[in-house]
Amino acid sequence: MKEFLAPFGRLRLWPAVGAVAAAGFFWVLGLLSGVDFSLWQLVLLALAALLANSVVNGMRADTEKAPELIVRTVNEPSWRPFTEVNRWEDRLIFAEAKPGRFEGTNAKRQLVELAAERLRLRRGLSLTGQPDECRALLGERTFQFLTGPVPDCPTPWQLDEHLQAIEEI
Repeated sequence: MKEFLAPFGRLRLWPAVGAVAAAGFFWVLGLLSGVDFSLWQLVLLALAALLANSVVNGMRADTEKAPELIVRTVNEPSWRPFTEVNRWEDRLIFAEAKPGRFEGTNAKRQLVELAAERLRLRRGLSLTGQPDECRALLGERTFQFLTGPVPDCPTPWQLDEHLQAIEEI
């Protein structure tokens, strides 16, 4: 029963008796002044006011502090801290999900741009302008991957091989 009445706060017997007595007092006062009230309506009004007061008191802020809220989610800042790496990962996942269409994806285009930029900045070479020097520097497989048509996304070990060759520039 306590759980059922919990939203109403602490409702005791004596305040209810006092509310009924106050309703009786106002009924008698009304009769003496010439106003005709129904006693049951006044009692019901007094009990409704007592119930409303009890509900409002039950909604007051607690005096005890609540325990500290600890939330653990997968989306903590340390989960995927490097935004650019996450974008690459997402693009590669998308490219892997579309077999036969790797050539036109952003992942392939950005890998080619990255390799071309590294070659230009560190070695002064161009993928299109000096293909023989680039082929010798990158290796045949990586050079073909960057310049030739590649229909499918490379496997993780192939991608690792290509990325290592690009990093060694």
